[in-house]
Amino acid sequence: MNNMKRIYYLLSLAMVALVACTHEEEDLFGDSSANRADAAINTYIEVLASPSNGWLMEYFPASTREYGGYNILLAFDKEGAVRVAGEIANPSDVATSLYAVKQSAGIVLSFDMYNTLFHFFSDPSDPSGIGGTGFGLEGDFEFLVLEASAEKVILKGKKTGGLAVLTPIQESWSDYITAVQDLEAATVFPEFKVELNGETIPVTISYRTLTFTYEEDGDTKSQTASYIVTKTGYKFYEPVVIKGVTLSGFTFDAGDQLFTETGNVNIKLIPVFPPINKQFVTGNWFIALSTAGPFATAYFNYVKGQYSTNSNIQGEVLQYAFMGSLLYGAFGFNFSSSGYTGLLTYNYTLIGEDKISLVFAMSGQGDGVWYHNYAGFSYFLNPFGYSAARIFTLTTDDLKSPTYVILTEDANANNVIKLHKTPVYYPFDN
Repeated sequence: MNNMKRIYYLLSLAMVALVACTHEEEDLFGDSSANRADAAINTYIEVLASPSNGWLMEYFPASTREYGGYNILLAFDKEGAVRVAGEIANPSDVATSLYAVKQSAGIVLSFDMYNTLFHFFSDPSDPSGIGGTGFGLEGDFEFLVLEASAEKVILKGKKTGGLAVLTPIQESWSDYITAVQDLEAATVFPEFKVELNGETIPVTISYRTLTFTYEEDGDTKSQTASYIVTKTGYKFYEPVVIKGVTLSGFTFDAGDQLFTETGNVNIKLIPVFPPINKQFVTGNWFIALSTAGPFATAYFNYVKGQYSTNSNIQGEVLQYAFMGSLLYGAFGFNFSSSGYTGLLTYNYTLIGEDKISLVFAMSGQGDGVWYHNYAGFSYFLNPFGYSAARIFTLTTDDLKSPTYVILTEDANANNVIKLHKTPVYYPFDN
């Protein structure tokens, strides 16, 4: 075979091999990736729309899960509409918007039209009043679909990486939400202790996160467990191990007013009721103009007038004001004025079990100092103690579950301020 024929022969062999390989690849990958993605999308839409009564979504919005979990009810149709309800609203409230299932580095479920109930968790304007303007609860509105079947859908937040589980719900949405809200209302306790293996461990609570603090091997350790409220108790996002014991959640016993561990009835989570002055500095207590005594009312009315006369804040609205540590983690006077939040920090001394000494610490966070300097908020502080400390006696309606606390200044009987556990919005009008 001469050289030219050899070249043609080798080229022919190469072409045969190429055709053979191409044919084999078509057998193995007979459909395009786009077609496979479209098929998966159609399948997931069918799954999402299949339950006749929709899905229960257990949702932990922040990547740190520091705000705990929330129950959301979802009903999808095949045309791209979704109905949403949840425990953050009235049991009968339903908001309808659009959704999409699409290809984006995986199959993604996107709530791409604003929904007042679902985007409550991702809205940076922070409708919850918890996370702060610009952050909110730091939730997702786009989720990678990890698993989808008639029994369960598992989603992963594209931003936070947190998992959300959807399971079909059979009962009435409003009945389910009412049951969850009722249990949460019945379990508003300031702190706990847990009994396990013959030991008692203190447990604090912030939002829907329990913190267990204990000694082990000579060191002080701390474990956190974020939970969602169910109809029967608290369900953890993931189990935690405390001194070799695994805890996955707790079931509430209304009769005994305590919790037992979901898998071990011998482990108890027991509410603890501190003195009222300690509950005051560890809680959040909202101001209402209508429940302030004459001394405080005069100062509060001055600030109310600033919203009409002070060009720095004209047009703004005071959304809420409270004594506590919810916004910035330090105790003091907190507020939100048309979305601008701030803290003016207070020093305090607990006296016995029902007295407290309060004085402004001359510091603040967020927009607190600006409102102090330019919006007259120093007048808000005076009844609580401004340049000099004021000593108050505290009273309440129920030490186990207080709905209010009344501060009465020892040196001035006219300085009486009733503060409320339930948030009071627009305090100048309430």
